[in-house]
Amino acid sequence: MEQYLAMWVRCLIGLVFLVSAVSKVSGRRSFAEFAEAVAVLAPVPGARRLLAPAVVALEFAVAVLLALPAPVAFRGGGGLATALLLAFALGVALAVRRGAETACRCFGRSTTQVKGWQAVRNLALAVPAALAATLGPGSQGAAAGLALAAVMGLTCGAVVIALDDIVDLFRPATAKAVDFRQEIPYARRDHSSRLRRGAVPAESRPDRRNHQTPARPGRNPQPERKF
Repeated sequence: MEQYLAMWVRCLIGLVFLVSAVSKVSGRRSFAEFAEAVAVLAPVPGARRLLAPAVVALEFAVAVLLALPAPVAFRGGGGLATALLLAFALGVALAVRRGAETACRCFGRSTTQVKGWQAVRNLALAVPAALAATLGPGSQGAAAGLALAAVMGLTCGAVVIALDDIVDLFRPATAKAVDFRQEIPYARRDHSSRLRRGAVPAESRPDRRNHQTPARPGRNPQPERKF
């Protein structure tokens, strides 16, 4: 059982860290935006020039160590992944508490602002990473079982990577609904104030004189005044 759990952790954590590292260095703009986010999440001297490259290098190191068959490398990758995930969770939690306005660049050029659930996500990922550091890769198992564990790990990793986009799918509709409810009264208020100030053109104002309104049956129209 231990070897199947190790394969699941290897594919899950390894894929998450590999995609995270590659997305940050996929272009000059991507790395610049990540460095700016690091400077906001960790407001310490040298965060942009030193801490950001170190984070990318450590993420690559996690993916490589977990891929190696040696038990020592596997446990080292699990321990390093656990430490990074805990640090990421702490940085996101402190940024949310400070009210920092920055996007989460966990997987490249994301526009999602840092939220508390992202810290919970990192803490949840730290659990299997800690298991890898504690249990080790285990002995050889059945090929079918290892393949199934690998597929499950890659699937879970893909879900974690796409989690920001999945959450964003439900935000635009809510934002539009709120804006729609708030837009109508403000529009009416603005039109009334412009009408009082005379800013509304005369042709758009309601005509209350009704000179051409026909008289109702049984009533005589008002006589014209002669001057």
